[in-house]
Amino acid sequence: MTMTRDGNLPVEDDAMDSPAGEANFDMAGSEVGAASAEARHDAGGGDSRRPRKGHRKLKIVLLTVLVAVVLGGAILAIAVHRRIEEERAGTIAMSAPSAPHELEDSTGRSGAFTARVDFTSMAATEGQHVSTEISWDDAWFFQDPTVYNHDLATTCSVLSAVANAESSYYQAGSDAPAYMENAFAQLGFDDISTASYQYRSEIFDEVVDFITGTDDVVAYSIASKRIAGPDGSEKTLYVVSVRGSYGAEWLSDFNMGDAADYEMDAIDHQGFMEAANEIVEQLADRITEDAQDRGTDDVALLFCGHSRGAATANLAASYADDMTEGLRPLAPPGSIYCYTFATPGVTEFTNVTDPIYDNIFNIMNPSDMVPRMPLASWGYSRYGNDLWLPGYGDDGFDEMYEEMAVAFEENVGAPCPYAPEDRESVDRLIDDLSREVPTEDDLVSVGTFATLVHDLTSGVDLMQILYGHYPGVYIAWMQTIDGGDLRQTQ
Repeated sequence: MTMTRDGNLPVEDDAMDSPAGEANFDMAGSEVGAASAEARHDAGGGDSRRPRKGHRKLKIVLLTVLVAVVLGGAILAIAVHRRIEEERAGTIAMSAPSAPHELEDSTGRSGAFTARVDFTSMAATEGQHVSTEISWDDAWFFQDPTVYNHDLATTCSVLSAVANAESSYYQAGSDAPAYMENAFAQLGFDDISTASYQYRSEIFDEVVDFITGTDDVVAYSIASKRIAGPDGSEKTLYVVSVRGSYGAEWLSDFNMGDAADYEMDAIDHQGFMEAANEIVEQLADRITEDAQDRGTDDVALLFCGHSRGAATANLAASYADDMTEGLRPLAPPGSIYCYTFATPGVTEFTNVTDPIYDNIFNIMNPSDMVPRMPLASWGYSRYGNDLWLPGYGDDGFDEMYEEMAVAFEENVGAPCPYAPEDRESVDRLIDDLSREVPTEDDLVSVGTFATLVHDLTSGVDLMQILYGHYPGVYIAWMQTIDGGDLRQTQ
């Protein structure tokens, strides 16, 4: 037996020499080394001074992200500020095109005629460029605006689609034509402005509007020409065609506002109201400049639009109607016309059917969900007269639908994508929402929001339903029916 050097228990010599003994010794030594290393680390020994690569890399990544966020925010802030200054100065953005006075057989046309007008459609198979023929008659604007005029309404459905197409002209690098200017030139107009599109048609402009909270806007055109009636009397006609929802403007569609903020019991939809006010102000400035000392007795106004454009046109026309009872009317009460399509609810006021608004006509598709929002059960409605296109289940609908589908394909070059039977899905969805979200205030609750999401995604093909909202669908319907086919109830 041999004593160990530290005087501990003896170890057999053969055990020390055995492979097993060597293994035991090595394992023990390894464990002691690991324990010692841990002890040094815990005690703040030499091992703790070594840089830990994983932690250092994480710090570098976090620092890089932080710097990127700060720099990105600064760059974005500078870019937004610069864009705002450019907008104020009227630089950089695509300039407003002048009216194409030299179009063959177009500029200066008067009386009654037909014209072919170009616009765009998302349903087109080869590009989006499509066209259709429309009718025009200067004599329309010497007739009673409270009597529905189906020919004028059909033309307005096309002009509303042209308003949407105009955006492509104002996008950088685009070779799209100036759709709105070309259309009005075809109709004999020579004083045309689409300046509002300049900073409202680029993606970056929409980002700027979102960041700065200035998305309660629309793009629109104002065109004018001098017209003569059958008896030789003359008027200056101003046509306002309003673009539908575009980019960040979708957020404004949900900005209903709060009457309490205005210390009122009810208000017009704030997102639409702000846009309509801008149009009325611009129109007032233009009419005042043109009329000078003549006054506005010889002025006629026509408002039209689709979707958000319809809501804005509806309110703008109602404000023009209200102004006829004031000291500075835009036009006489018998010279204001308005036709809107796929019109959402625009107001909480209950005087929407007062006779003063009988000159406003809102045309809607029963299979389109947009005219049902905001919900009528929340107290929303439209100014003027609501008229509904033929709907699934109505008498004689199948024959009328077949004619509409033919017209749609002739206009667009593709089959009509909307399914009329979606009317049942829309009816069911609106009923569910009205029951589960009884008031506008209920939208803010988490539970109600979850219910809303469930209702919108459960058994409902929203994309399919939206086909019934297409401007091309409204145009085809208007071209194949007459005023007697429209209903005053849904």
